[in-house]
Amino acid sequence: MEIKPLITDEVLQQYKDTCIKWDKVFQQLPMRAADDVLKYFTKVTKLRGKKRLGYINGKSQYAPFKKTRDSKSEVNFDFREIETFHGNVIDPFSPVDFIDLPFVYDDPVIGEAIKKAGITFKVLALLAIARGAGIAQTAFTGKRNADGDTTEDICDGLLTIADKEVEDGNISAEKGNYIKFTDAVTNDNAVDIAKEIVFTNNPFLQRQHSLMFCSPEFKNKYNEAYLLTHHSVNYNKQYNQPFVEGSDDRLTLVSLPELAGQNRAIITNKANLLCGVYNDTDFTSVDIIREGHYDLSMASDIWLGFQFHTIDPRVFRYVEFAGE
Repeated sequence: MEIKPLITDEVLQQYKDTCIKWDKVFQQLPMRAADDVLKYFTKVTKLRGKKRLGYINGKSQYAPFKKTRDSKSEVNFDFREIETFHGNVIDPFSPVDFIDLPFVYDDPVIGEAIKKAGITFKVLALLAIARGAGIAQTAFTGKRNADGDTTEDICDGLLTIADKEVEDGNISAEKGNYIKFTDAVTNDNAVDIAKEIVFTNNPFLQRQHSLMFCSPEFKNKYNEAYLLTHHSVNYNKQYNQPFVEGSDDRLTLVSLPELAGQNRAIITNKANLLCGVYNDTDFTSVDIIREGHYDLSMASDIWLGFQFHTIDPRVFRYVEFAGE
């Protein structure tokens, strides 16, 4: 089927039918398009509103056998709350603008199963996929603003959440889940700074395989510093160093464009990063209406939220670098 410039009743119905047939796919495409970031998160699905999640903190121990033993348990639960907030989008568009656009059939987000879908699906899929970038950015830099007009206004991202915990004293050097540097990161000292982070991490955090989410600038400086301090490195084969030196290959640098320009980093693992969603029910269905002779608009809803499962120093650390 070719794209028709005018929005006749027949064309409008074709788009409406496409929304009904592929409703679940259109709801999932924005999240899948954000997978470069969300693949590091654990999904909390079917969440509309708040949910408390517990983390065991304390000790439960065996001791030499005594028939009359009456031990006092030191096991406690620390609870954190994840909340998803309602967001929506209404995108006006003109199908005529897509007439000369080549539609690629091997799109990794759209996938193999829908290669034979009609042209109306492919137009709407492009709109849905474009929303993924905002979701990925919100995961780190979102800041809740109920009157806002962007995805970043829907909910707080991890950096915003961590900054609030620093203000409240829950993330601090004294608690062992925070470190701040006063010297600017350079091509000369980036490796030394990264090694200091590793060596001062909680011993249990050092022992596990973790990810250090950082800016591309920090990763680039780390690579440059590594090359300067390891003169025998074969540039073409070993220039990119994914693991922080001294971590026994347990701490992986993950530079993300969503963190570009940030002077902060987060060390933790996938199980500790939570993404709450509620995008697979009638509350989030996709709809199409006619806006004019050549125009349609596509509406969709989402619930979205992010949180740390715990900020226990055994699995989490917040890093602040000196500003430029």
